[in-house]
Amino acid sequence: MKIGIITDVHSNIIALNTVLNEFEKIEVDKIICCGDIIGIGPNPEETVQELIKNKDKLIAVRGNHEQYLLKGLPQNVHANKRTMSLEEIHNHEWTHSKLSKNTKDFISQFKTSNIIEIEGKKIYIVHYQSNESGIYKKHIKSPTIKQSQEMFSGIDADIFIYGHTHTTSINNKNNKWYINSGSLGCPVRSNIANAGILEINKNGIHYKQLKIEYNVNEVIQEIEKLKFPFYKGILKIFYGKE
Repeated sequence: MKIGIITDVHSNIIALNTVLNEFEKIEVDKIICCGDIIGIGPNPEETVQELIKNKDKLIAVRGNHEQYLLKGLPQNVHANKRTMSLEEIHNHEWTHSKLSKNTKDFISQFKTSNIIEIEGKKIYIVHYQSNESGIYKKHIKSPTIKQSQEMFSGIDADIFIYGHTHTTSINNKNNKWYINSGSLGCPVRSNIANAGILEINKNGIHYKQLKIEYNVNEVIQEIEKLKFPFYKGILKIFYGKE
């Protein structure tokens, strides 16, 4: 079975469509999304609606941006290290105002984590692993195999799929896989949408990282046209535009 892996789409419909077109060529059987479909980018409604078209293949969990929609905005973010600025709050409110009831209902069906079984292999899916208090564990962009094992200790699975850090990280030891395909929708200083192909068959588990080029300038131009709250900060932080 071929499974497309995506995470941190962040309302980037152009990058998402580019990846979905590639998945169609590869003929994936399932699509796993590790959350943060919305937030940051210019097209939240269109992005979710595109995934709704693929709902028969889709297995998705909530990211922190879906939690902001469903549970309300937190006072502090990033493991309670800093207060969310007023501009950021207004940005989230702008995103939420663009979502239809159909989209919100669809997102509300997502769990915060999920375990599925495919071809006899257990797959644990989460945006990022939380501690007992429900706060995300230490943000590690490039974890060692030991750090990956510690992050998911106590969970019985063969494959752990997550996101949140926006960076690609693949660890494998004793046929236990820890996969973060990296952000699909936040390219920083590139024109790359990150994704992956997980293949599980009688020969075992195989993973291939995808780095798919797309026209990121179209997304930047859309953000500059909309001028939504905090757009300059988003262009600088998530698109690398000074």
